[in-house]
Amino acid sequence: MLKDYFLGLYKERYVIKTLVGSDLRTKYRNSYLGVAWSVLMPFGLAMIIGLVYSVLFGVSPREFIPMLFSGLNPWLFITGSADGGTAAFISAEGYIKQTAVHPQIFPVRMVTANFINLLYAVLAFLTFYLFMNPSAFKPGMLAVIPGLMIIYVFVLGMTNMSAVINLYIRDFQPVQAIFMQGMFFATPIVFQPEMLRAQGFSIVYQINPFYYMLEVVRTPLLGNGFASSRIYAVAISLAVIYFLISAFAVMKIRKKIAFKL
Repeated sequence: MLKDYFLGLYKERYVIKTLVGSDLRTKYRNSYLGVAWSVLMPFGLAMIIGLVYSVLFGVSPREFIPMLFSGLNPWLFITGSADGGTAAFISAEGYIKQTAVHPQIFPVRMVTANFINLLYAVLAFLTFYLFMNPSAFKPGMLAVIPGLMIIYVFVLGMTNMSAVINLYIRDFQPVQAIFMQGMFFATPIVFQPEMLRAQGFSIVYQINPFYYMLEVVRTPLLGNGFASSRIYAVAISLAVIYFLISAFAVMKIRKKIAFKL
């Protein structure tokens, strides 16, 4: 079954490329700034939240804003893909009902388009950080590449599951949005994990899968090289297991998708 999943993606690779390109063009059509919004949104949020929270936490904006910016980029990728995943099959109803295209390509389409936006945002962060803290630029920053691969696999698993669940429960999208909003405040994005640890609440992030996904991207982006081996072990395990379960779920219902739309 998993072999058929990957074989279908390979056969439809040109369709995926075309759909992703079309999605990106449609998203930024008639926009004056175009793809720059992929950069301005996380940067603007980081500046606004960073200035406020740096005062509340009593830390330097020079240190806090890069930490926040580097965490917001992967977080927006996660939430954007999960939210888009709820409509992955529904928005492709015409393709699914009128063609013999493999349905597993549509969650991949959503994730890949958002991943390209993430790459733009990462490049923007690196440019910003170069001016903020040029001494932090080290070869260890290249560790962000495997981190991006890990988070892509994990988010694809999330998107697959969102697409499947929303076929059966159409109220899933707002429920998921509320859940992700809550997880934003439970994930060390606008605060350091040490703050929870000092209060004896380290369990909050230790059982939080998003913490590990963010750390494998954020740690190298800040010039700290690879995260700890434990974080990579957990992140890779979560990404692979969740993706395999989600791929199995998609293939299990693939013949029923057209009837559920």
